[in-house]
Amino acid sequence: MAQRDNRWCLICQPRNRTLYWHATEPEKMEAARAKGYEPDPFWCYCNKCDRAYSLTQYCETAGIDKDEFIGAGDFYFVEAQPNEVSAMAWPARFIPLSDPRAIKGVEYIKSRGLNLDGDMYYDLDQEGIVFPYYLENHFCGAQVRFVEQRVNEDGDVWKITTLPGTRLGLLFYGWNQGKFLAQVKGVIVTEGAFNAIAIQQALNQAYGGVSHCPWRLIACSGSGATELQRETLKELKDRGLKVVVAPDTDEAGIKMYQKFAESGSITHYAFTNDSEKDWNDMLKQLGHTEFAKFVIKSIIPI
Repeated sequence: MAQRDNRWCLICQPRNRTLYWHATEPEKMEAARAKGYEPDPFWCYCNKCDRAYSLTQYCETAGIDKDEFIGAGDFYFVEAQPNEVSAMAWPARFIPLSDPRAIKGVEYIKSRGLNLDGDMYYDLDQEGIVFPYYLENHFCGAQVRFVEQRVNEDGDVWKITTLPGTRLGLLFYGWNQGKFLAQVKGVIVTEGAFNAIAIQQALNQAYGGVSHCPWRLIACSGSGATELQRETLKELKDRGLKVVVAPDTDEAGIKMYQKFAESGSITHYAFTNDSEKDWNDMLKQLGHTEFAKFVIKSIIPI
């Protein structure tokens, strides 16, 4: 039987390489046995699903046979991490888009209807666009969007990878969770970085430059509205800022919107109302000027 890379979650849709496996702590094993049952030897946490599963729960939810799953899988065990991020060294392979070696990335960005404004770099080894994450003044990780998508061992399309150690659920792309400049009166939260960049570029142009734009665009990076993200945005809302969630118009996007809305974290929402097109697609279709008008008209109060 072919080996399966079990970092690909079989529950969340679309499938994401966001599953992390952990060994059950010995004391929990002993406590379960003392109660008369044999516990699962390991469990997992999916950053996309934003929840933990025991081995049995995972297999039952995914609709797969546990014994076959164990026998067919490469399990990449990591130590369960506390609810904190770690500062990292900047990888030497991450280069500025101004570097001539980044030409492949520059052409890809332009093919998406975008200019080079925004916090983006190029990964020489992975051949992809780098989206860095920061907490305060510390670099804490990155995602890399491949210029050319890949296919994994199971036949799933693989478009993006995450720098090991990046805690997506504790971070936002485009915001280090510090104070905004005085002119910022509202935050728009997208799923992915390219959508955030597309909207930010259009609004910056519409308002006469970044120093005059009252909107700040950030992204959850496909983590699906984690508890910390919900709490952090609610703090912005409580301070009087408008907080707009602008996910994709698909099942995952609807779930993201519902999580933020039900937790009282947002004041407004916005959708493209086209399940086949995300915000970056709409920018390519409309151009920066008309797209900016489209975004503003799409914002609806809760």
